[in-house]
Amino acid sequence: MNPDLLLKIYLCVWLFVAGAVLGSFLDCAVWRWAHGEAMFRGRSHCGSCGKILSPRELVPVFSFLFSRGKCRHCGEKIPAECLWAELAGGVGFVCFGVKFGLSLELAQWLILGALLLAVSLADGAKRIIPDRLLLAMAANRAVWLLVLRQPLADTVKGMLASCVVPAALLCFVLLAEKVMKKEAMGGGDIKLLLALALYLSWPELLLTLLGGCLLGIAGGLLGKRQGAIPFGPYLAAAAVGAACFGGPLIDWYLGFF
Repeated sequence: MNPDLLLKIYLCVWLFVAGAVLGSFLDCAVWRWAHGEAMFRGRSHCGSCGKILSPRELVPVFSFLFSRGKCRHCGEKIPAECLWAELAGGVGFVCFGVKFGLSLELAQWLILGALLLAVSLADGAKRIIPDRLLLAMAANRAVWLLVLRQPLADTVKGMLASCVVPAALLCFVLLAEKVMKKEAMGGGDIKLLLALALYLSWPELLLTLLGGCLLGIAGGLLGKRQGAIPFGPYLAAAAVGAACFGGPLIDWYLGFF
């Protein structure tokens, strides 16, 4: 087998493990935050009966599957969000591993992936995208811009071009809200797009917006959810897809012009 391919497979296996563990940790922290508990103190416990969970009940993905999604103490269902958070963390990290390989740049994107997962969980739990997470995304980009020694002038020009997308969307949303006399889109979603503009080119950001809309529609139809649907998780998933796999699709589309 090709040594480079073998190394990438090995890397992706461990990235999945790391991402799943991170997803489990963030899901627990966000659940505690949403329920008014201390985020980083105390042992993990069942949200229904309060029983402390043993190590075998805390293995990402496998514990949920082996327990058939139920607490072994009280029999109550474990929220499916626990499994989805672990899978999202693992799959997201693998996508970045496939795209960037074992490189210094990979670290920047893994940190972004962790922050996007935290944003998604927070938006899903309380319909809030905390500003501190968006500021952390901006700080991460600024640090790695220096560490990676990327050309400052060209990078800033690209960021400004990408910022046109959330700016145009904001104008459209304000106009739509004036016509419909109701909120058309949460301000947190637009700020998330602005933070993503620091990482993605403007075609990638447009693809993210389109992909997020399509995923949101699909999620709403499949979930048959009533009321407002949190858009942050869909934007985050689309951003990962655009960053890792959007290049060929963008090149194909721009080839028509």
